Amino acid sequence: METLTLTDQQGLSIAELPEDYRVIGIDRSTPFVRKPTGQILRIQQNGDLIAARRRLAGGRADEAGGSRSGPSLATPYTNVLD
Repeated sequence: METLTLTDQQGLSIAELPEDYRVIGIDRSTPFVRKPTGQILRIQQNGDLIAARRRLAGGRADEAGGSRSGPSLATPYTNVLD
């Protein structure tokens, strides 16, 4: 398994997340976070949280939280730790 290295800013953003926010996955070097409302955010390399976009079947990009069909957004967080 490949080791993932986050930027210092990403690590700091994760450490400062409110208690009810959850890191749910990582895609390449981008951590994904779920807000209590269900909205999915990604943590950019500079540490900023922005709305995540995901690829739907057919290759069209859509905002997270839209249609639930298509491929998974990211590797489940528990699989990253294996």
